[in-house]
Amino acid sequence: MGGIERALSTLANYFISNGKEVHFLTFFPFEPFFTLDKRIHFYSPPYSFSHTGRNALQTSLYYVKMLSPLNGYIRKEIRQIRPDVILCFGDWFPHAIMLQLKGLKIPFYYCNRSNPLIKYNWKEELIRKVAYRFAPPAGIIAQTSAAAERKKRILGNKIPIKIIPNPVLKLEHYPIEKENWIVSVGRLHIEKGFVRLMEAFAQINAPEWKLVLAGEGVHAKEIKQKSVDLGISNRVVFLGKVLNISELLFKSKIFVLASHREGFPNALCEGMAAGLACISFDIVAGPSDIIENNVNGYLVEDKDIKGLAEKMQYLIEHPETMARFGFEAKKITEHLSINKIGDMFLNFILKQN
Repeated sequence: MGGIERALSTLANYFISNGKEVHFLTFFPFEPFFTLDKRIHFYSPPYSFSHTGRNALQTSLYYVKMLSPLNGYIRKEIRQIRPDVILCFGDWFPHAIMLQLKGLKIPFYYCNRSNPLIKYNWKEELIRKVAYRFAPPAGIIAQTSAAAERKKRILGNKIPIKIIPNPVLKLEHYPIEKENWIVSVGRLHIEKGFVRLMEAFAQINAPEWKLVLAGEGVHAKEIKQKSVDLGISNRVVFLGKVLNISELLFKSKIFVLASHREGFPNALCEGMAAGLACISFDIVAGPSDIIENNVNGYLVEDKDIKGLAEKMQYLIEHPETMARFGFEAKKITEHLSINKIGDMFLNFILKQN
């Protein structure tokens, strides 16, 4: 599971620990990957859906079952639950849910998870415009300043917008010996930038170091082939799905985020929480809200592969800088603690109603 599931699971556990009744509905069927408090009511759609090998008709039928304003799954469940407030995480489909729930008179808060420059297709854009016109949310939660500014330019001051980043939990410490590993975590999709990370890694002079990639995804074959084409396949380790990310991070020395776009990079936050020296491309949203350049990590101009290679090489050759960055990076668990972030959510979605 990805960042949305991780963030929602963390928040749901915090809400229920603070005496709130929590109902957790998913848009796609799956079993919880992250631990949920047993007191949370969990709902998974009773329909099958495959993220690979599906055709347009199957996808359309699934969305009709989920989003029909008459008898769609989400509307039926919400009418039975009758919550005081709805908090919805997602990309385009929260706009469709706004329309589906119109008339129920339940405050709806939309947490925008996507990159602020995302381009919707014409259908998604039409749904978005109609939703904001006829069924606007009670409030919008943006993860970064860039995302909030874009929403304000589009919507003006009609809808309250609050910047609330994801919470970062303190990681369980593993007293294990560190390896000469540069690590990156994420789905093996082209947008996650593993190809350009390998291109940068191929330029550094550190034969004893390995690049360790954790994750799986639809572009795994192409990404693995790139390591062969670059002549570094013997120095790149593909771990696939990793259940214990904390142990992997504590065993590594450097974390790199090479994504082409992000909403809010949870993996980067976890790398910092583990005390790793972190490097990231300075993409439109996310990293610059988390890394203070040359204080708790490095920001590299987007697409500057040579610059990324130089920063990795510098950290390898200067362990004192690596240690300084790691010490400062761990402070993120205080700045973005679940208590602070959880209270920000509760104050925004409850005190307005």
